Amino acid sequence: MIESLLQNIENVIKVSEDLKARIISISKAEIVKKDKFIHRPNKVCDKTYFISSGLIRIYYEKGEKEVTDNFAAENEWITSIYSFMKNVPDNCYIQTLEDSELIVINIYELEKCFADFPEMERFGRILISKYFVEQSERIISLQFHTAKERYEYFSKQSANKLGRVPLGMLASHLGITQETLSRVRAEITF
Repeated sequence: MIESLLQNIENVIKVSEDLKARIISISKAEIVKKDKFIHRPNKVCDKTYFISSGLIRIYYEKGEKEVTDNFAAENEWITSIYSFMKNVPDNCYIQTLEDSELIVINIYELEKCFADFPEMERFGRILISKYFVEQSERIISLQFHTAKERYEYFSKQSANKLGRVPLGMLASHLGITQETLSRVRAEITF
């Protein structure tokens, strides 16, 4: 599993042997079964997760409803950004939707790695920048695009997740009802 993490990082920065050794030393492999929580509300999310295999979602509860914020799959990272970066409890759940193989890195170990290896800090900055661009695009989509446009964008950007995400969760993520999602999908397939 660690090889996929190292490859993900090497796709962005040059990884020296010393940095490689540090990454290996601070990384912990975990296998998490489907429908398990790796983070719950009212706790500080002090870990980030690299997904070697599997599918995970972040969601919030609003009354009786679950509001899906994001999904992550193979070769992607997931954490509660707000809690992770501010070191405060949050209101999100992070749940596996499939059996998942994860590489877990603690924030404190990661911060030490950033301090000792400027190239790793650069990797973190690039990763966070990518996340904020994706979130900005999502906000724009929710505000200005039709349900069909949102679904088409998700289909294009997240093709590896499309058939794996339950429709109700996808509808929540897209900010539409499940009925609207079914109608949009029917329009596109014909």
